[in-house]
Amino acid sequence: MNRARWVPLALAWGVLVVCGLPALAITLSRALASTDLRAVRLAAFAPFGIGLYAACLVAVLVLVWLAAGPARIRLAVMAGVVGMLLAVHLAWQAPMYAGSRETSAGEPLTVMTTNLFEGKGDIDTVVEAVRAHKVDLLAVQEITPEAFAKLSGRLRDQLPYRIGEAAPGTDGTMLFAGEPITKARRIETAMGSWVADVGERRVVVAHPAPPTLASWPAEQELLIKEAAAEKPDLVLGDLNASLDHHTVRQLLDDAEVSDAARASNAGWQPTWPVDGFAGVPLPPSTAIDHVLISDALVALATETVEVPGSDHLALVAYLGTPAE
Repeated sequence: MNRARWVPLALAWGVLVVCGLPALAITLSRALASTDLRAVRLAAFAPFGIGLYAACLVAVLVLVWLAAGPARIRLAVMAGVVGMLLAVHLAWQAPMYAGSRETSAGEPLTVMTTNLFEGKGDIDTVVEAVRAHKVDLLAVQEITPEAFAKLSGRLRDQLPYRIGEAAPGTDGTMLFAGEPITKARRIETAMGSWVADVGERRVVVAHPAPPTLASWPAEQELLIKEAAAEKPDLVLGDLNASLDHHTVRQLLDDAEVSDAARASNAGWQPTWPVDGFAGVPLPPSTAIDHVLISDALVALATETVEVPGSDHLALVAYLGTPAE
């Protein structure tokens, strides 16, 4: 075999192995809805399946071009299968970009959720974002007593009402609001979740366990059960799961809520991890921070905000009541 033929052949098979194996693992993890924590972690990266399968499709088409006889037919069939898998991933992600969306609303409501990463997130940035975006409701996860002391004083005028608990490490979760908060109750996730009335709206602020802990399935189920019973107008927080996890999709169905980013066609907005993986500097790669809304609200847009010191981007959602 001459070099001009051998090099593209080797490269094509290399791409198939390097991209195809993780792509298949991600697809199966997303499709099978497993609670195995390795599969759960893989499912979070379902959006990357588009790029992986696109690379595989190019590689297979190169192999088809280089092949002859029966081998070309087999490779053409393989190209069809890869194309179908690519189409599946495109279909999974398409609702984030396309579909009906509201372009106007009645009474406006702006909400924000931010994870302070054990209180290390920059409080000045959070306060500036709350003021700049005129936030009416702020959910904060991993808020320590020190972070609470700084945040509470500076938001006293804009968001004077609050519930929840500040705690060392990752366990603190709080909700700040511009309207009185009543009927507050803790949801017993290890890192703290709460449900309360903010004005006339029922709100859940949630922070269940990450999929590195064995309690992830149980806490996801607890959140689904509580939200289904409460039928809240808003669910805010670091859910430690994305729309590619079956638990979030079940939460949407059972609690009769929708994801604000998807409802507003905001596109894929990954919020974690800001600092990459295992010391490797990579951009955020999974969307685990959410604003979920009932039919009593509409989503106009969402955006992320960088909070120095935190491993999460904050998420801001511009909402409103349905326009008459």
